[in-house]
Order: sequence, then C-alpha cells, then structure tokens
Amino acid sequence: MPLSKNTKPVLVWLHEHSYWHGPDFFIDEEILVVTVSFRTGIFGFLNTEDEFAEGNLGVKDIQMSLEWLKHNVNKFNGDPKSITIVGAGLAATPAASMLLNMGKELFSKIIVLSGSALSPTDYKNFNFEIANKLFNRLGDPLKRFNRKELYELLKNGTADKLQSASRELFDSTEVRDNQRLINPFGCSLETASKDPFMKWTPIEMYNRKAVNNVPVLIGYTSLPSLCKIRGLASNRELLKYLNYNFQYLLPFEGRVDEYNCKRYKKIKQRIKEFYFLNGTITERSLRRFAKYLSDIDIFPLLRQASLQSDISSCPVYLYRFAFKGSFNIGWRNCVPNLNWSGASLHDEICYLFKCKSLNHVYNRAEPNERDFIKKIVRLLANFIKHGNPTPHDNDEVLKNIQWMPLSKGKHLKAMNFGKSIRMRDIPEEERMRFWYNLQRDFVTLNNS
Repeated sequence: MPLSKNTKPVLVWLHEHSYWHGPDFFIDEEILVVTVSFRTGIFGFLNTEDEFAEGNLGVKDIQMSLEWLKHNVNKFNGDPKSITIVGAGLAATPAASMLLNMGKELFSKIIVLSGSALSPTDYKNFNFEIANKLFNRLGDPLKRFNRKELYELLKNGTADKLQSASRELFDSTEVRDNQRLINPFGCSLETASKDPFMKWTPIEMYNRKAVNNVPVLIGYTSLPSLCKIRGLASNRELLKYLNYNFQYLLPFEGRVDEYNCKRYKKIKQRIKEFYFLNGTITERSLRRFAKYLSDIDIFPLLRQASLQSDISSCPVYLYRFAFKGSFNIGWRNCVPNLNWSGASLHDEICYLFKCKSLNHVYNRAEPNERDFIKKIVRLLANFIKHGNPTPHDNDEVLKNIQWMPLSKGKHLKAMNFGKSIRMRDIPEEERMRFWYNLQRDFVTLNNS
C-alpha cells in the first residue's frame, strides 16, 4: 500500500501498565501512539536453557509487535520508516537491550526512560537455581530436582499458582551474598534458541562494537531509590544499624564474594568512606544513603549511554529529570512526606503521558507545570520526528533551548529537567568515577 502524504511518525509505548497512560500530549504533537502488551515475570522471562522455555519471550512479544507494525502501520496513516520505541518500567531494560540486538531493523529511534542493558540485575547465569526453587515451591520440597517433573508442574499449574510460586524466589541473605539485586525473571542469555534475542551479554556486545546505529534518547531521575528508603525515612534511628550490617550492591558485573570475607570488607569500607562523613552512617545520613542507592541504578545507565555514544555513528541524547511537581507519581507513592528536591523512579512518566489516576490533577495544574509538560513533550516529539530534540532555532514552545548530544571523551552533559530546562554537566559524574575506579581495582584487574 502506498504511503499517504499525511503519514505520521509512530511512537510505540512499552510499559507493563501502558493502559494507565493516555497518549493525549503526543497526539497533540501529530504523533501516532501505539501501546504494546508483553508477557512479564515467569510467563515472559522463564529460561530453562532448553526448548521448554528459551527465555526472553516477553521481549519477543515486543519484537513480533514491531514486525507487525512495520508491515501494517501504514494502514493507520503511520510511517513504517519512522517508528520510535519508548521503554519504561519493566520494559526499560529490554528496550535498552534492543540497541544491541543486531540484524533486526524494527525501529528507527529509541527512547529509554530510567533503564539500562548493563544493569547487573539482568543477564544472569543462575537459571538452574531458579528452576530448582520453582520445583521446590510447586512440588514436594523434599524431593530431588527432576526436570521432567518440573515441566509437568509448570504446564499444569494455574496462572495464579505460578505467579505465587515465582514471587520473591531469593531472600535478603541471597541478595546480600550476591552483592547485587536479583531479578529472577528479567532478560537472560539464550543457549537453546535458534533465533536468540541475546546471545552474548550486553557488555560483550559493546566490546564487539555490535550496536544498532539509531539515534538514542536516554535518561534518569535524580533520586530513583526513594522507594527503597521508605522505612528508614519514617524511622531514621535505624540508619545507625547499617554501620554493623552494611550490605553493599555493585552496579556492574563481576565475581561474587563471600559475605564478610577480606575482599568484601575492603569494598564495603571504600563505599562507606566515599558516601558517608568519616565513613560512618548516622541518623542524619538519609540523603547520603539515598544517593548511594540511587547511584547503583544511575551508573549502569550512564555507562551504557557513554559506550553507545563512543561506538555508534548516531547521536545519543542524555536527560536528567529533577523536576518536582504535582505529577511525580513515584515520589507521591513512596515518600510523600519527604521534603527534598529532585525526582524519584518513574517520576517523568506522568509529564509525558497523561496518567489516568491523576486526571483530576491535570485540570488544576499550575501554569509552570503546564509549560513544563509542553516543553518536554515537544523535545521528545521532535526527537521522534527528526532524531534531534531541537532541530529548529525558532520553536515557539522551546524558545532558545538547545539539546546537544554526548561528545566522545568529554564530560557527560545532559538536558536537565528541573525548575529550568537547560544543558549542564551532570552532578553525578564524580560519583560515577568512584564506581569506575572501584570496578578497576576490584573486578577488572582481579579477573585479568
């Protein structure tokens, strides 16, 4: 079918709860918005390392949807040559990983909201442990693991039973002993698939310089960790106990050390001395602890943005979201009484998509918030249309805002979405250098 002269660029919104978010703001920008459903949890990401469950089925749902759109979106006045995927929530890591999935030209641009393919939470190598835990929960916990019996249990289990069995597979001790958060049902390497989504780890793909050359817009909120400190925010006395039970997490790949071994203690001390005054955590350390936890999420994202910029021939645009207003849904849900500046995880979403739970709030939004929404939506809409957030000098909404892409080998500059919208050196860069140095001293050299 020939393309109409009125074809519109396409935005594909990827989020596990996409039906919560209205497309109104982008429709006003003459963009066709498509939402995609995909399997999550055990149904979307179970990997038994054989043909029973190859892994990454949730991502393959997204890929099949993109393939369908490529061949059919013209029937809805969409331009199949201008498809931008926007990934957030549980879709952020799969979306970021699509930058490394070579040979499938399913999109022309990509936007990642607070996610990274380099998070050590994902692309795990403990699929057998997960299978064993499911076998114990679904069957007789005293029985020896039997793969055929597990498959029968999985095939015959109800959806509710499988969801219940797959919740919180790893306890806090196992998280501590792995020095990283464990996501049992995220992206994983595929060893049995004939057409794998991911054959090598993301860092191996970057080392091979195997990236999709498409324009990228990626960013983070300034304090994504606030939900993790909800209990400490209401009882700050508990912070002091972290001096004796500090369970650090590493935001990069590396070997696992036994808890409280000599190397573990060295790393723990380096972290405490860098983030806390005199290396001591007190009841006044909540903000510092929040920064530490936030950096664990921010570091992998900035690392991927830098690597993508260094290798790709297309621009990478970085944002930092620090605006606090009526639509910071992450902050409202986690720590509504915490009177800090900044933004928490997912806080940018309701400024870009009309969150249905806040419909009544949009009607009475302050003028500065309405102006803020118009500007950030226009920036992303320009990127979707042109691959450049600020392609014009005389934009009546953006005025003199100019968003520059990352430059190879230079300080990381981001478009800061705060009280004002402007380019700036990111304030987290010194803290990112700390993690690079820690990785160099305790992982890279140790594994060479």
